[in-house]
Amino acid sequence: MTDRMNKPITTTDYSMFKFKHGNRPVDIAHVKRLISSMKEVYVPQTIYVNKKYEITDGQHRFSAAKTLGLPVTYIVTDHKLEDIRRMNQNTKNWTIDDFCESYVTIERKQTPNTVGPYGVFKHYKEITGFANATCMMLLSGTASSGIGLVGNNIIKSFKDGVFIIPAGQFEKAKKEAKMINEIGEFYDGNKRRSFVAAFVQAIQDERFEFKKFIHKLEYNRSKLFHCTTTNEYLDAIEKLYNWGNKIKTKIRR
Repeated sequence: MTDRMNKPITTTDYSMFKFKHGNRPVDIAHVKRLISSMKEVYVPQTIYVNKKYEITDGQHRFSAAKTLGLPVTYIVTDHKLEDIRRMNQNTKNWTIDDFCESYVTIERKQTPNTVGPYGVFKHYKEITGFANATCMMLLSGTASSGIGLVGNNIIKSFKDGVFIIPAGQFEKAKKEAKMINEIGEFYDGNKRRSFVAAFVQAIQDERFEFKKFIHKLEYNRSKLFHCTTTNEYLDAIEKLYNWGNKIKTKIRR
């Protein structure tokens, strides 16, 4: 095999190739776009495989070429899946969903009877309808940090496969999601990251009563409006919460 390492080889024997376990899922829509492009002009592009002929990079190109019966050019390398993830992370080819699906697949194989953090992340996103960044923020417990944004270290840890959900944080995040979605009945910006961060900060204050807040929001919807930053949202939440109160509550920040 060593004489074939790093040397491009062309073949139409598609049966020799396999998809690499843990690689990102094949995006059918992307394959269709490649097929349309290849029908117009076919420019051969190299795919990369390991010594087992598992495709480590180029599974979409392979799928499109196979569908059209076109020859596939491949190079055998000793790249591991982790190396491919790292390269794609730098070129931004992999989305957060791609990384999530990849690690969920690995979790299911390594611990079939246990749901890992990426499985929890995927489930949480499905049941809440929140964006990836918001899910990271809530599940990592950083929403109340005062930043209002997902730090680069959290995103990097997610991509590197070391994303951690602290003990008890999933149940806490579910309760927070339930309240945030209830707010959505009266305010359509409830899933904005800066609003979520502000709201989670507000409910950390033991003096803040959600039932009181939602009651005031129901009858004063115009007082909660789109803001740019977490602090602006905190100000808006505080003003709404104190509307009509003789004694004002200053939300702890």
